[in-house]
Amino acid sequence: MIFPIFFTAKPLELWLAFLKGVSIYIFVSCGLRIGSTINSFMTLRKYFNFLGALLVLTGSLSAYGTSFQENVGRKSKSPAAIQDSLAWSVSFMKRVFNDTGEWYMSNESFQKTIKGVIDFNVDEPIDTVVVTLNRLLTNDTIPLIFNRKAENIPNKRTISGYLSSEELDRQVEYRRKTVTDSLRKTVIPVPESYLRDGLSKAPLIPAGDPLKMLSDMDRSCPASFNARFNRGWTNTKLPANVTAAEMDTLRVKLFVWTRQSYNDSILFYRRDSLINNFREKLTLQSAADAASQRKSFLLAKNRELLNNYNVAEVAKVNDSIRMALHFLTDRAANDSSLVTLADVSGTKTKIWTANHPMNSMRFFLKNEQNDSVSVILTNNGKGEIKMVIDDGVKFQRITETQKKEITFHPKKPDASLKKVNLRHMDPLPWTLLGAGAIGFSQTALSNWAKGGESSLSMLLTGKYIANYSKKSLKWENMAEFRIGIYESDSRGLEKNDDKLEFQSRAGYSAFKKWYYSVETDFRTQIARGYAYPDKVNPISAFMAPGYLTFSLGMDYKPNKNFSLFLSPFTSKTTFVRDTVLINPSHFGLEPGKKKLWEPGVIVKVNWHWRILDNINYDTRAEVFNNYNYPFQKFNVDWEQTLVLEVTQHISTRIMSQVIYDYNVKFPIKDANGVEIAQEAKWQFKEMFTVGFNYRF
Repeated sequence: MIFPIFFTAKPLELWLAFLKGVSIYIFVSCGLRIGSTINSFMTLRKYFNFLGALLVLTGSLSAYGTSFQENVGRKSKSPAAIQDSLAWSVSFMKRVFNDTGEWYMSNESFQKTIKGVIDFNVDEPIDTVVVTLNRLLTNDTIPLIFNRKAENIPNKRTISGYLSSEELDRQVEYRRKTVTDSLRKTVIPVPESYLRDGLSKAPLIPAGDPLKMLSDMDRSCPASFNARFNRGWTNTKLPANVTAAEMDTLRVKLFVWTRQSYNDSILFYRRDSLINNFREKLTLQSAADAASQRKSFLLAKNRELLNNYNVAEVAKVNDSIRMALHFLTDRAANDSSLVTLADVSGTKTKIWTANHPMNSMRFFLKNEQNDSVSVILTNNGKGEIKMVIDDGVKFQRITETQKKEITFHPKKPDASLKKVNLRHMDPLPWTLLGAGAIGFSQTALSNWAKGGESSLSMLLTGKYIANYSKKSLKWENMAEFRIGIYESDSRGLEKNDDKLEFQSRAGYSAFKKWYYSVETDFRTQIARGYAYPDKVNPISAFMAPGYLTFSLGMDYKPNKNFSLFLSPFTSKTTFVRDTVLINPSHFGLEPGKKKLWEPGVIVKVNWHWRILDNINYDTRAEVFNNYNYPFQKFNVDWEQTLVLEVTQHISTRIMSQVIYDYNVKFPIKDANGVEIAQEAKWQFKEMFTVGFNYRF
């Protein structure tokens, strides 16, 4: 492995070898450049150029190899070199062990042993650690000590050939556009059966008795046909002496001709519409299939690239791990530990202990009378000392010295003290909390050469909580509103955030930390919303849309900061109050309808994390699936808020929200800006404000 080589090489040796090779290379090159005009020396010049470069490389690598052999092979007595290898080995192994989820051990049974050889702090003896590690390092059935999954590779963008999600989406979209443009330039044949079926449903005027149809024309014929017939009859010039019978004949002829021309025009436009719809639908479907195939191919290519890269990197890291463990194992087997002993007078004696034989020494045990006994101290393994009284010591008697007795007399409490009765006080069942904040973001420009414009934005938020908790019953209520306003020189006043929500959840304890729960949730907005810069035609308003949800399920609350609500019985109703002003089809409703009811399952997660005393993180997420489209159509709403409090009333707020609602449709336009279809899309919003806050 290259890591130990780089860490253990001596800088002076490296530079000397490198300069030596460079000097030879420069000498040979300069000498050959003088005679480079002579053709006979051209081949020899190339040979010596190659030889000089080879000498530079050989000199450098020899220094690396020599230094590595001396340090790892224990042929060098330099303490600095050994400390370099030791520091690298310990640092490398701790970096692998302390990694957060990237690396994992192939065999967990060796984890304690490896950590023991790193810091020499395990319950089992170091000899056992060394034997176990030697068995691991010589075991061919465990090729990888540490492993890593390909998906845990950090900084995937730095891998050559790996496509980021943005680049992958760009290539997929390019494939879709290429196929779409190619098919739109191609005349796609339309099946005759498709045309016959479509034309058979055309609203034609059937053949019949002209006189009878004329008499009932206003009721039986379309208004457009009647208008065409009346224009033709008005433009008909009749002779002055025309009779009533002749006039009826002319009206019949005009009716027959008008019916024929009207039906022909209906069939013509119907046929043209069917052809265009068929070709456009086939084009979009083919483009979507081609984009899907392209995406699958690129994802498979990314996986293969990551797997190949990961296999090579894992092998390199395991080589370094084995080399580090070899060094640490040898070091641990021969390492010594210093033990210090002190007598009554404060005289200290030091003795080294290790897992190999060491010299014994004599130590004198003394008492307060300065009597001493000679004791032989013998190394009995690392961190362990064997003590033996020296030969020639004779004990005559052992007598007990005089001791001073101290008697304590406890003091009785004053009899006049009265017994205090402890009264149990139940805490109030209600918890009432409220918070409001107003945040600002401003940009001011004047004669700014780089461009831009002045702007001001404001975000006003308010939240109130009323929770009831007593014994097995919990009732949580929350009301929240947000309104954001943005103003710039060019676009004027606009709205960038709007939310009004009421939520109530009641629960009764079921078992452990689970509660039987029922929840009601209502959400809408306060003001009208527009597709800026259009400020005339609103796309949303109060109760357009509005969402009302009833849920029955289980709530898991392990602590006051976390909640997981699972409801398999959920009723979700979408309201559009004003269908004249707001298009209900944009929110999944049929034209003319004001309400959409959906049964389904909902999952909600709430988590509050107090990172520091002045930094708080809150996240709310919910996923809804309609039972009419199981595992197909989902609603996702995820909010995150990070609040950094500067003072008690000044804070910085960072908010983000991700929404996906299969009922909310966005227009898809062609190159000419004409809407050709609608589809649901992922919605994202992020806001950063600095302002004032107040709690009560």
